Amino acid sequence: MKIQYSDSLVFVWRIAEIEARHLKSPAIEPPHLFLGLCKAVDLDLPELVSEDIPNRHEVLEELLHQVRRIRNVFRAARLDAKTFRRRLRQSAADRLVALSNPDQIHRSKAAKKVFADAERLATLEDSNVMPVHLLYAVLLAQDDQLDGTLEELGVSRKDLQGAAKREVFFHGRPSAITSGKGRSHRN
Repeated sequence: MKIQYSDSLVFVWRIAEIEARHLKSPAIEPPHLFLGLCKAVDLDLPELVSEDIPNRHEVLEELLHQVRRIRNVFRAARLDAKTFRRRLRQSAADRLVALSNPDQIHRSKAAKKVFADAERLATLEDSNVMPVHLLYAVLLAQDDQLDGTLEELGVSRKDLQGAAKREVFFHGRPSAITSGKGRSHRN
């Protein structure tokens, strides 16, 4: 299967680019991707999807569904997206660097690796790459800035990863493995 990015993933990616530009970053980094995911859950999606696009209903339906999945992960891990977003932006503002070329902003090597990991996750499901794949991939990557902000807000990275994993592989339903309800095998 050829890897394809869903409309909802491209939407989050664009938000991440806006976040990177706002923070005057020379590249889109994993924390910007996380900011994009956090911002997406707070936007009025029907207002943002143009009435003029021919497949508006399908695009809007996908966006709403995929953003709901991200929101479910955040809720399960007790992450307030708005508070986290503001705190992470504050932390990133302390590290501001001037943009070298404001017309061109690309993903960093670390962000490209996160995308590659998200692609692998989508391949396991035989699906397009969705925002939830990106979320789980960001959480699997090591990032001191994200870790520091999570710790500062008392959010467990492990709980967040677990919630994202459940959403990716079990669409939010606990598996027999994670819920402890599996059969025991005796040899």
